[in-house]
Amino acid sequence: MPSVTQKIKCMIKRPESALWVATQQILVRGLMALKFLIAARLLGPEQIGLVGIALLSLAIVEAMTDTGISQAVIQHKNKIGRDEAGAAWTLQLFRGVALSILLVVLAAPISLFFDSADSAGLIIVSAVIPILKNAVNPGLFITQRERNFKKISIYESSASLVDFIVSLALIKLGFGVISILIGSIMAEALKLIFTWSWLKIKINPTLKWKKITNLTSYGKWIWGSSLITLILNQFDKVLVAKFLGTNEFGLYQVASRVAQLLISDGVTALGQFLFPTFSDKFRNSHKDAKVYFQKVIVIVGVTIAILAVAISLFSDTILSLALGAKWLPAAPILQILSIGMFFGACIAVLVSFSRAVGKPQFVTQAVLVQLLTLSITAPMLITTLESVGMALASCIAMLTTAIFLTVKILKMKN
Repeated sequence: MPSVTQKIKCMIKRPESALWVATQQILVRGLMALKFLIAARLLGPEQIGLVGIALLSLAIVEAMTDTGISQAVIQHKNKIGRDEAGAAWTLQLFRGVALSILLVVLAAPISLFFDSADSAGLIIVSAVIPILKNAVNPGLFITQRERNFKKISIYESSASLVDFIVSLALIKLGFGVISILIGSIMAEALKLIFTWSWLKIKINPTLKWKKITNLTSYGKWIWGSSLITLILNQFDKVLVAKFLGTNEFGLYQVASRVAQLLISDGVTALGQFLFPTFSDKFRNSHKDAKVYFQKVIVIVGVTIAILAVAISLFSDTILSLALGAKWLPAAPILQILSIGMFFGACIAVLVSFSRAVGKPQFVTQAVLVQLLTLSITAPMLITTLESVGMALASCIAMLTTAIFLTVKILKMKN
């Protein structure tokens, strides 16, 4: 009888690719986890809540204008040429500049909304990030399409190392919570340099975006799902920050982040391997792609379920050892969110497959269902159970989404 390792190798024609993805996962997620835990321990719930508002604002404006170009390039049947690459680059750059301006303009109103004047300056600093992210050479998308996971791993891991070193060095020097944002800016700057020196392709910059109608047509579904996912993913954070205060938001954010780091982030990173791999298999054989998907979802589901239960049972110990006694009030939140993140991990695989087989509308429909579920359950539960109620509402919504996507994929014709 074949071992689990042999089964996995049979699933993957290029096991060295999976090795690079695993390496990236360990380095990137490991460094980010360590950075986050050290920063949380040194800065405390109030300061983490402040930077959380800035990052929340950044996530909102980014999702509002997600063109879906990168996913479209990866999924598209033919490799893009210079003209298409140039049009894609100018569209992305335009998006980045617009986002930065929007963040600067909205910094004061956002800080007033959350009754947190100290967050305005942090929001303005974060406005640098969208320009850096969206100015990357389209060669990055081609590298992902071609499944060159070695280059992607080096690219991501190097940036994470810079982020880790800069952030913690500045915290140690007494720069406070802004250190986290400066670390992120330095990491994005390094990524930008890499794409134009190492991953670059030749492009013909143009504002004639009609040249990429085939890409934007696919991307509109990515934009739609990103916009709804924005509301969905940030809805709980907005409610907690607005109605329960910065300190409670810090506790909720840390519980959510720990659950993500230990459970769903691994599968999200795995999605960088699964999406182009699903796409490649689907281009060659629809049936083989579906069989491969079924094997992956079983292995991921069983593994993450065991991990989620363990984290839920030992949430007090995890928080106490990692962050200190001042973070123990976040334990009940972590218990529930760890189960919710199990559903989130399954959703990550389902989303990768849906987009890879040319059905991004499944994802848009699913997040609408999730948003509706959350909109109904969150107001009731947060008023009675506060942060724990918000965590429970998120868990219910993710379960609903996972069921919906599973049903849609099972009904899909080969």
